[in-house]
Amino acid sequence: MTSDLHMRPSRRTLLLISVVWLGLWYLTPGLLANGAGKLLTTDIDTSILIETILALIVVVVLVLTHRRYNRVLFARSWSRWLYVLPLVLAVTVPFRYELEAPVALYMFWMTVSDFWQNYLTFGLLQSYLGERLPAWGVLVTSAVMFWLGHAVFLRQSFAPVHVLPSLSILALGFVLASLRLGLKTLHLNLALHLSFYFVFVG
Repeated sequence: MTSDLHMRPSRRTLLLISVVWLGLWYLTPGLLANGAGKLLTTDIDTSILIETILALIVVVVLVLTHRRYNRVLFARSWSRWLYVLPLVLAVTVPFRYELEAPVALYMFWMTVSDFWQNYLTFGLLQSYLGERLPAWGVLVTSAVMFWLGHAVFLRQSFAPVHVLPSLSILALGFVLASLRLGLKTLHLNLALHLSFYFVFVG
């Protein structure tokens, strides 16, 4: 009975953290067909630009208000050299680009989205969870939340009925969560995720 009473505040806190994360995930630029940008314009490119700027503003506020975590997330590390990879790939994107949106918009959008997704999930979420759960709990919860964000807001692609894409996102969540747990910093996560966007463009 006593242990249950001690667990209840922890469960409420974990639930609150998850709900806040899911609410912020809704603001991921370009995530939804009826996202925040669509409230202001019907033009797709302008809508994506609005959502990207909104996410950038929110994430800057989050970065400025979580400096204690940032000292670990962005600490000096050998993995900082891996930012060279997306930088090199960025130079090649205009030569391979086949989407309708302007290439500059795509690159701005993907860069903000990459930082947004990783900082929210494998940065802040994992940091909050790490203060309340053992390592295996942090790994499982953050990976499942990453999957849930895709399954809820991109049901047409990642709902459980789409078995392979759904499992792929869950596996990616475990990979990115594991990298963050192992290295402590976000450098590798950010570099690999952005490189993925710049490789598979068009």
